[in-house]
Amino acid sequence: MKKIIICLLILAAFGLVGACYMSIYTDIAFDKDKSEREKLVIARLLQIRDAEEEFRKGHYGEFCGTIDSLIDFVKSGKAVVKIDEDVWTDELAESFESKRAAIDAGKFRSDTVWQSAAEKLGITCPDSLKLVPIGKEGAVFQLRKHEAFNLKSNEFDKVCEVRASLDDYMYGLSEKKIRLLKQDLKKRNKNRADLFLDNADDFEGEWYGLRIGDLKDPQNKMSGNWE
Repeated sequence: MKKIIICLLILAAFGLVGACYMSIYTDIAFDKDKSEREKLVIARLLQIRDAEEEFRKGHYGEFCGTIDSLIDFVKSGKAVVKIDEDVWTDELAESFESKRAAIDAGKFRSDTVWQSAAEKLGITCPDSLKLVPIGKEGAVFQLRKHEAFNLKSNEFDKVCEVRASLDDYMYGLSEKKIRLLKQDLKKRNKNRADLFLDNADDFEGEWYGLRIGDLKDPQNKMSGNWE
C-alpha cells in the first residue's frame, strides 16, 4: 500500500511539472506569435503612412480619405522626386504676387521631376495595402481623416488615423490569452482607444490594436502607438 501511494505521489509530481512546463511553453509560444504578427502589421502600416505622406505632397497637405483611394493613388499617381527652382527673392516677391506669375513672365524657373508613386514607395502590390496581412482572412485596415483643433496654433489641423484591430491580426490564437492580453493593455493604458463605427464619426466602447495617427490629437503627426 505504501509503494502504491509513493507511485501515485511521483505521478502527481510529474503531472504538476508537465502542467507547469506546458503553461510556460504556451505563454512563450503566444508571445512569439504576437510579436511576429505585430511586425507584419507594423510593416504594412508604415507603407500606408509613407503613401499618405506622398499623397499630401501633391494635394496641399490633404490626407487621402479612404484606403481604396490611397491604393488608386499608389497605382496611378505621381510622386515628387525633386523640385529644381531658382531662388525666390524679395525683389521677385515685390514684382510678382506669386511664383506662378513669375514663372509665366519668364522671371522664375521651377522644374519638378516626377516618378510613379508605386515605384518611389517601393510598393509592388498596392492592393495589399488594404488588407491586414495576418490573422482573420479578409480583414481590412480602417482609415479616417478629420480636422482637430490645435491648442498651440489655435487652428484646425488636418489629421488622419489608420487602425488594425487586435482581434483581426491575433485571430486564430487562444481566445483566453487574447482576453488576458486586452486586460493587460487596458491596465497599462497601451495600444487602446475609443472604438469608432464604420461609416460614422461616432465613438463607442473600447478598441485594441496597432495604429498610426490619432483623430483627436493634431500633435501626433502620424506616429505609431507602438513607437
